[in-house]
Amino acid sequence: MAFDFFERRLKVALCRYGRVVGNYPIPFIVLPLMLTFSLAVGGFYFTGNNDIEYLFTPTDGPAKKDRDLLDSLFPMNYSGEFLANRQNDFGRYASVIIYTKKQSENILAVDSLREIFEFHDHVTETKTSIGREEYSYRQLCAKWKTQCVDPNPVLKIYNYTTQNVNFINISYPIMAGPGNISYFIGGSLGGVQFYGDTSIVKSARAILLFYPLKHSPNNIDEASVEFEEEITKMAAKNKWTKIKVTLTVSQTLANELDDIIIRMIPRLIISFFILTSFSVLSLMMTDWVTSKPVLGTLGVVSALLAVISTIGLLSYCGVPFIHLNIAMPFLTLGVGVDDMFIMIASWRTTSPRTSVPDRMAETFSEAALSITITSITDVLAFGIGAISTFPSVQIFCCYCGVAILFDYIYQITFFGGCMALIGRRERQNKHCLTYVKVLPKRESTSRCYRLFCAGGISYSTDCDDVIQDHSIMTFFNKYYGPFVTLTWVKVITVILYVAYVSVAIWGSFYASEGIQLSQLAREDSSDPNGLTYYELEESYFNEYGPVIQVIVTTPQNYSNMSTEHEIERVLAMYRTNRYFYDTEYSTQSWLRDYVEFLNKSGLTYPDEDTFVSHLRSYFLTNPLYEHYKPDIAITNNTITSSRFSVQSRYVKNVKSAQNFLHQSRKTAEDSSLPMIAYHPSFVFNDHVDVILPNTIQNIAIAASAMLVVSFLLIPQPICAFYVTLTVASIVVGVIGYMSLWSVGIDFVSMVTIVVCIGFSVDYSAHMTYAFVISNRDTRNGRTIYGLYLLGLPVVQSVASTIIAIAPLSTANTYVFRAVFKTVFLGIFFGGLHGILFLPVLLSLVGPNKSQSSKPKADEEGALGKRRLRMWMKDHRKEPPEKRCQIKITPRKVNFVNDNIDKFQFDGQIVLGENNNPGFSNVCCSRSDEYGYSSPIIPPKTRDCEEIGAKTVVVADRFGSRANSGNGCVIPYQKHDLAPNIVAIDKGYVLYISNTYIQK
Repeated sequence: MAFDFFERRLKVALCRYGRVVGNYPIPFIVLPLMLTFSLAVGGFYFTGNNDIEYLFTPTDGPAKKDRDLLDSLFPMNYSGEFLANRQNDFGRYASVIIYTKKQSENILAVDSLREIFEFHDHVTETKTSIGREEYSYRQLCAKWKTQCVDPNPVLKIYNYTTQNVNFINISYPIMAGPGNISYFIGGSLGGVQFYGDTSIVKSARAILLFYPLKHSPNNIDEASVEFEEEITKMAAKNKWTKIKVTLTVSQTLANELDDIIIRMIPRLIISFFILTSFSVLSLMMTDWVTSKPVLGTLGVVSALLAVISTIGLLSYCGVPFIHLNIAMPFLTLGVGVDDMFIMIASWRTTSPRTSVPDRMAETFSEAALSITITSITDVLAFGIGAISTFPSVQIFCCYCGVAILFDYIYQITFFGGCMALIGRRERQNKHCLTYVKVLPKRESTSRCYRLFCAGGISYSTDCDDVIQDHSIMTFFNKYYGPFVTLTWVKVITVILYVAYVSVAIWGSFYASEGIQLSQLAREDSSDPNGLTYYELEESYFNEYGPVIQVIVTTPQNYSNMSTEHEIERVLAMYRTNRYFYDTEYSTQSWLRDYVEFLNKSGLTYPDEDTFVSHLRSYFLTNPLYEHYKPDIAITNNTITSSRFSVQSRYVKNVKSAQNFLHQSRKTAEDSSLPMIAYHPSFVFNDHVDVILPNTIQNIAIAASAMLVVSFLLIPQPICAFYVTLTVASIVVGVIGYMSLWSVGIDFVSMVTIVVCIGFSVDYSAHMTYAFVISNRDTRNGRTIYGLYLLGLPVVQSVASTIIAIAPLSTANTYVFRAVFKTVFLGIFFGGLHGILFLPVLLSLVGPNKSQSSKPKADEEGALGKRRLRMWMKDHRKEPPEKRCQIKITPRKVNFVNDNIDKFQFDGQIVLGENNNPGFSNVCCSRSDEYGYSSPIIPPKTRDCEEIGAKTVVVADRFGSRANSGNGCVIPYQKHDLAPNIVAIDKGYVLYISNTYIQK
């Protein structure tokens, strides 16, 4: 047919390739091992990257552009003009939450404050060394003027001593300090209780200390990182009587990502051994010759080689390794073992009496095509994920895509070569473990021997080479298939599907977008009381959020009243927004305070120059207002840019943070002045806006690409329609149910959803293809046929992949559990569609007529063998009576396609180029009660006459070599002079059933 253009040619190529592997397996084993060893040397170039901002923020996020603009207008000065609420980025820091051990105690009590001051002293006395250079806290701290900035204004109000604690009343959230300077302490104390309706603090449960550090030049940055580690160790080592300390530093998340990699390695080892055990057990049978435990182990090793090669190659190329990549080996092992099962399942359908190269050719013509489709869809899925705007997703998809590609290469080389060697062992009837030649079960007399040693084919007593189906295949064919095609079962299945889709759609409406920084951390990174820094922050510091900077980005005439009014209007808009406070302290405006200062001082400003001159000479030199210096950029007596600040409310979840970000920007953008709103947290929060569009884009591209692959490599266009329905159903199910399973749409699920599309294509495309090519008369019959062929591969695929990723479910971080949950749902729903929903759908509305016909006798090589054998098996209504082969004296064998003049049988010339007599002396057959011909191989020619059987003729040299399988010898190239073909193979006469011969 026209649609099988690519599929048929690829099959032929893989068939020929498989024959080469079968003939010369050693090079296909050695070369992949040598390649893996060479690439493993790339481990010397191994580098990691744990930069949170780089990995988990969009590369072209608006906040990054705003920050670049802010850096040019207001470069950070950590050496003399640092203000914590005017940061362009988070930089280096240590943020410490100190809280009382007992719920009823007061963190501002004398005993608690004494220990807080002791902790502060330990921090300021900490020193660190880089090389021969020693750095003190004073050298590394961010400064205002010449002093390190205070970690908390409350400590400064107390003057870092407990002497005046009982004489000082703390008002919240505004506290008047020395020199008539007011301090905002809303974010400094947590769990605050007041005296009556006053603003005087009665008690507090927690206090926040913030220690900003310099991060340039490089030696200072290295020293600051080391300093963070030292105070982390100090906080963990010291034990306090009244307080508990938990902290986070700028490298906490990065260090935890590295730690996660180390902690996941034991799980990877466990997964390797569990998968190996599963593979070995799955390939064990009661026959000790056809069992393949060693091959099961080598299949897992093949996937492991792909993992090693991937890490080595990409390390060579300078691609960094990130913590997400630790999920790559789990996925690769799952896919690799799945491919192994497909290869071995295809091998089992070949005739054990044919040569190893022939069996390899047949195996590759079917199985290699199947894993080619699987690998293409998986690599495409990861390739599409690699176009994401998140570097972490790009790197992860790069590693996974290359790993799947290597796995495919090693499956058809290394594993193929191993399969050929194991096939030779099987051909020689050797034990699968001891490699000692054993007797077939029928020739062994000892029960113990049959139980632990015997196996293989008996050439003297066994009936023809009927291949026994796997027990699970038998289950799907005889029990499960007929069961799901019952009318009442179909009705229940449809109801279940409607319920499945309904719940999935309902869950999709509750899908959250984005991820919080705290979800990247280890969930056991907590203080001894079991509370993480982020939990404490949410519990005690949940009233006041970050201070937002509102920046006027171009030069303006600030002496003009209209400019002042517009700025005040914008600030008033912020105060009325639900994400901000509407109080006198919620906004800070240098312009407002400056105009008030000018009015009180009696200074006039007839023009802009005077306005700016007074600003620089009087206002910014006043101790009450000098903190506004970092807010005003002045060049040549012109204010080129300025900024104002707005106090926000605390936002708890990703959705609120996204709305808060949008409201902040929109209010600034609605101004007639060129304004932007900025806070360093916006850089990370920008990822929420691109998650959903990126996910939809990737799903659309992936689905389109998968359909193109299906059209090209699965030669039935009707398959595309059912594939589309199944993919859409599975994607909706994954999104809906993962939302109900506490997984949002984020950079993790964005990739795994696309991967699930690849898996769902595999299940749906092959099931549909099996249905449409079946020659059975009814939809139910074709459905059962599809389940018979694909039930076992689907079950093994689902089981092996879930086993491979199962260790991820025990990870103590959200990221890996999200990978497990989404892939699990994709695999589970894919399998559920493959063996239940899709078969029932096809049995109800599938094509009425089969789109396959009896295979032609002139099909090429192993491809024709398999298609004819499967076609015949599909049409065998009842099993014919036992058909036996009787061993004759081995001798040199010539095949029909050999360019010879005659064949010999039992010492007689039975066919020559011009010698037709002798046809009746070769073999005879008779029909059984079902109308099927069974061979009778008599020891002498006269036996044919005695039983009255029809004779079976031998083809002349114009024919082609005959084929055998499932008890039949099938012609695939017919000549008018010899419509029936018999081959003599190594002393065995193989027969043909006349029922299937076109006269």
